[in-house]
Amino acid sequence: MILIKQLCFYRAKNRSKQEGQKHEAYSKLGILIFQLIWFDLRRVSQIDTLFYFKSRKATFEYIYFQMIQRLKGSFTKSLFPGGFLVLLFLYFVIFNKYHILYLEQNQLFRFNLTYISDFFSLPGALPLLIGNFLTQFFIYPWIGALIITLHGFAVYLLSKYILEKHNIRSVFLPLMPVWLLTILQSNELFTFDQSVGFLLSLLFSAVYISVNSNKYRYVLFLAVWPLCYYLSGGFSIISVIICALYELLHGRQKSRYMSVVLYIVEGFAVPFILSRLLIYISAEKIYLYPLLYEFHTFSLTSLVLLYICIPLITLTGYFLKDIASDKKWFLQGTVFKTVSGILVVFLMYLIIYRYAYNKKTELMVGIDYHVREAEWGKALELADKYPDLNNLVIYYTNLALLNSGQLGEKMFSYPQIGTKGLRLKWERNANLVFGGEIFYYLSYNNEAYRWAFEAMVARGFNPRSLKRLIITSIVNGDYEVANKYIHILGQAPFYHKSAHKYDRIISDPVLLEKDPEISRNRNLLINKDFISNASGMNLNDLLQNHPENKTAFEYLLASLLLEKDLDAFAENIIRLKDFGYTSIPLCFEEALVFYNFYERKNIIPEGFSFRLETITRFNEYATTYTKFRSDRAAAAYALRKKHAKTYWYYLQFVNN
Repeated sequence: MILIKQLCFYRAKNRSKQEGQKHEAYSKLGILIFQLIWFDLRRVSQIDTLFYFKSRKATFEYIYFQMIQRLKGSFTKSLFPGGFLVLLFLYFVIFNKYHILYLEQNQLFRFNLTYISDFFSLPGALPLLIGNFLTQFFIYPWIGALIITLHGFAVYLLSKYILEKHNIRSVFLPLMPVWLLTILQSNELFTFDQSVGFLLSLLFSAVYISVNSNKYRYVLFLAVWPLCYYLSGGFSIISVIICALYELLHGRQKSRYMSVVLYIVEGFAVPFILSRLLIYISAEKIYLYPLLYEFHTFSLTSLVLLYICIPLITLTGYFLKDIASDKKWFLQGTVFKTVSGILVVFLMYLIIYRYAYNKKTELMVGIDYHVREAEWGKALELADKYPDLNNLVIYYTNLALLNSGQLGEKMFSYPQIGTKGLRLKWERNANLVFGGEIFYYLSYNNEAYRWAFEAMVARGFNPRSLKRLIITSIVNGDYEVANKYIHILGQAPFYHKSAHKYDRIISDPVLLEKDPEISRNRNLLINKDFISNASGMNLNDLLQNHPENKTAFEYLLASLLLEKDLDAFAENIIRLKDFGYTSIPLCFEEALVFYNFYERKNIIPEGFSFRLETITRFNEYATTYTKFRSDRAAAAYALRKKHAKTYWYYLQFVNN
């Protein structure tokens, strides 16, 4: 208002001027008023001096100078946080696409009163509830990356506000919590509710610090923090530390020492009392639940730094006044300093990429995603890129080869570790989620149901397990059980269509018969009981029930090759014609050629013959092997280059 009045006075003072000059001056002043508001020059303390200039030219020059200075400062101070957040979005949407999809599959947010109320049986309901609600949108990776970026922006703003209240005006320091969160969010075990919990702790701290009255601040903490603990759990302990430090460092009354003591006492007493009277929670989780802390090395260090970074920065800024502000540094920045700032951001992401980003895990969960979507070719493309031996990757590779009809042809073009690569061990971890896939595709329906059910018991409701339970129940004709799971799945917004699809299949026999997966598994249902092998796959039992089960037959031959049991392989290979083969698959052919040569036999399935090129390659292999027979290591080295992807090399040089 003062600015407008002074401008009006300026206008009246120049009424005697010529009409053309007056209109020109008014136009310029109007533009400048808009620019002043736009660039927030009202906060410049020197603005009052501008109206003491006698020269209109000097007035305009002063306004222009202040506007440009303000613009430069605002642009520079926004450049680095903005650039960091843009890179944050690109980092997750490009490098962590499958990671985001994997997180979405580990939860199932449902609009159900019982589901929501269950969260409030323990402290920390709010971050868990909000985290699950937002994670459901991770079904689209770009939306997940956007949510993570917006969350990072909110953390930055709150951190900046808290630090400024401690007289620390910095561009980079508020980015530290965002940077540490990015490191942690690169770990597939760090769920989004953890990020939400940290944000809530900062929010409470910012609200507390924003209250100027000491009395109201004390009342706010002592009255509201117990509710904060109940809603956000262990994350509220971070607020205790930040609020207590604020009183210690910036409080002016002697009562601040008493308030700090009361804050600490309340921080210890409230969780303890609630755990004894209202909430059933084990003693070791009273102050930490639902914080995750079961990490190792770099991630664990980053987690600890995240929780203490704001208190640590405020303490450092208090004792080292010179680093408390970089405003002057940026407002008077040169090209060199701007480049230095860019290098700092680059270095932060270099550390993330070098130490936090796990390309192997991203490939692994990417393979899992394509297997879940039955995109076998894409799964094999990612498996080709995986650099090391990994049980899950090899298991998924063999499953993809089986379902794409390439197991007998290309099995040894990929790394193999024996029969361990054909199925996963029964363990109450992620194996329960991944391990049931093979039984489903072998039409071992009850075993697939068992793995899916146990996975749901171990990890809670999730879309993957529910879908498998629905289909296997439909295959078994247990429509009542299937409807129960369909009802649960239908409560999740993004899976309502899937639930409706299954509901229609149950109610329409025509659709039931047309569904290829359901009809295939129904045709291969077990009709003769047998005892499930906890460490095997009951392939022979499946074939006794249904001798036409081609996937079980191929997996049986593959398992015999991996076990190096060529006698049993030779007994079963003669059935090739029964399954519609027109030629002997390459890996099976290599095994049979070796067996015939070694055992001096001539076993060839009826109607088939060996390819000339396979015989030629085997003769080359045998010649080289004979040459280095006395030196096994030298033979392996000589044969690796040309024959490493053959069954012969696996048979003689790969030890499982």
